[in-house]
Amino acid sequence: MKSLFQVFTVAVIVFLFALPAASSDAPTNGLTADNELMVRLADFENFARSKVKQLDRNHINSRSHMKVTRLKDGTYRARYHKIDDTTMKVKVRRSQSASASYVGIITYKEEILESSARAPEEFEPDMFAVVEIIPNRHIFSFRKGHWN
Repeated sequence: MKSLFQVFTVAVIVFLFALPAASSDAPTNGLTADNELMVRLADFENFARSKVKQLDRNHINSRSHMKVTRLKDGTYRARYHKIDDTTMKVKVRRSQSASASYVGIITYKEEILESSARAPEEFEPDMFAVVEIIPNRHIFSFRKGHWN
């Protein structure tokens, strides 16, 4: 009877240790699901910082493409957009999709800055004030090993 109990105990232990390896939820790279989510979050934060810098640099209404308008009273108004990267926030979550295992969301605020002067050459960088704030959100998916 004692040996039957030992065989049964060993069989149960072997069965229990085999369960996680047989689970379809187990990550294939050896990371636990929580660790993999943290890795994806860190990766997405780097991707997001790079993406927001790129968006700010290439914005059609950026400082380098500032719009200067002559007003009826003869003065000039200059206006441009700037992304405030200090407001950037990211979120990553698992996806239900088979083709995209994770979804990442970037949120940030875009500022519209404006200034007035008597002549276009009188505009100084410290003369501009924020006149409007536009909230932005971009959604990306993690496919084939990178964020799209």
